[in-house]
Amino acid sequence: MWHFKNISNRDSSLKSLMYLVLMMLSVLIVIAIARAEWSSLATQNLPLCIAENEQRFPVLVSDAEGGAIVAWSDARHANRDVFAQRISATGETHWNANGIPICDLPSSQSWPLIVSDTVGGAILVWGDTRHGNQDSYAQRIDANGNKLWDPEGMPVCTHPTLQDDLNAIADDKGGVIVVWEDWRNGNQDIYAQRIDASGKPLWEANGVPVYSGEGDQYDPVVVADGEGGAIFAWWDISTPDWNIFTQRLSADGKPMWNSGDNEESTPIPVCTAIGNQGAPVAVSDENGGVFFVWSDYRNDPNFYTRAQLYAQRITAKGDALWAEDGILVCDLQVNQQQPDCIPDGNGGFIVTWWDERNIFADIYAQRINANGEALWHDDDSDTEKGGIPVCTEGGVQRLPQLVPTDDAGAIVYWLDYREDFGDSTEDAIYAQRLDADGQPLWHKDGIPVCSAPKSQITPQAIPTSTNAAIIVWGDARGSDEDIYIQRIP
Repeated sequence: MWHFKNISNRDSSLKSLMYLVLMMLSVLIVIAIARAEWSSLATQNLPLCIAENEQRFPVLVSDAEGGAIVAWSDARHANRDVFAQRISATGETHWNANGIPICDLPSSQSWPLIVSDTVGGAILVWGDTRHGNQDSYAQRIDANGNKLWDPEGMPVCTHPTLQDDLNAIADDKGGVIVVWEDWRNGNQDIYAQRIDASGKPLWEANGVPVYSGEGDQYDPVVVADGEGGAIFAWWDISTPDWNIFTQRLSADGKPMWNSGDNEESTPIPVCTAIGNQGAPVAVSDENGGVFFVWSDYRNDPNFYTRAQLYAQRITAKGDALWAEDGILVCDLQVNQQQPDCIPDGNGGFIVTWWDERNIFADIYAQRINANGEALWHDDDSDTEKGGIPVCTEGGVQRLPQLVPTDDAGAIVYWLDYREDFGDSTEDAIYAQRLDADGQPLWHKDGIPVCSAPKSQITPQAIPTSTNAAIIVWGDARGSDEDIYIQRIP
């Protein structure tokens, strides 16, 4: 009898232990679910900052752990400041509710930019009016949100003239390269500065000229060259026509290309075709060179009514590899605008844009290889270079942008007005995933990222693991504009 009772007690103890283990596992699962903050509803999403007054123009970069560091322009103190927040892969915020101040001086700080510092933190750059006119400053923060440079930021350029239209790229060495439009010479030129991981400017005080020639230069774009320097491009109105030019600066800020003119360090042309060219975008060819795509009006029958997209590949030595003045991205003679590009991981690039071939603007995409050949073809189209449809839903779609996926494809996201009827403007954000062959992998015409009431603007995204993305945007569903964020799918 004692033996039987001992066995029974032991069985009872095992059952109790198993029950306790199952309860603990259940609690852990519940806790894990409770801590995962991403919403499954496109009308809900995750509020990242809902402080009083407006928060606008969010930007983000990976935190190297599947989450993101986000920065934005914040008016909670009446003037514009720069705030930031870190969010985990599961949607938990790491820092104070509604973010931490990066720079909240009494002057205005606006239009933040952000790049990775390569070790889980970030470098932020912004326009700053602490000295009256707009200057530019930068700050580095670690993964815990600690400021690593001067608490009020390190000056990028404080020359007593206007600096505007900032752009920035990580220098691949833990620092940042910043480029801007600069008025110090009485007209609008392009200047740049490189700052290392310790916050030390590496080029001349207040920057070096990328190009300081005649006329005005606008909209600078920049791509790291992998050696501590960068390749820049801009559109130039020093002649009656607007043209696209480019220059490469070395790691020590010296011009590396020359068009062959008598003047040293003359930039090389990307496109000087008849008509106007503008709004260039640039992406690395992953071999030290760069692909450029721009809006081109050479075939415009009227004045600024119909742009087409052209592209060019420039090598690390400054040689153009494709036809002079570029190749057509899309050969349909319809208005094509707002291109965005990413490398395809195989030496080519993927480009997306909106065009009006069906009256209302729709989203299209194309993949182009290293030789300039179009790889994606629409079986329902009569043209070989028309791109593939990403979204042709009713209404207007605008501002398409790309993030890469693990399979040489892309996630495309855009502003969507398919529900915009009557007197109210109903913005939404949609997304679609394309595989390496350009085939859509999600629902036709995309899945909703955000379909909340009122407007959603300036979406920005980064890729995460497992072919997903984190998207952040300014959102007016509340009493004023706030910052919302979502992981897709």
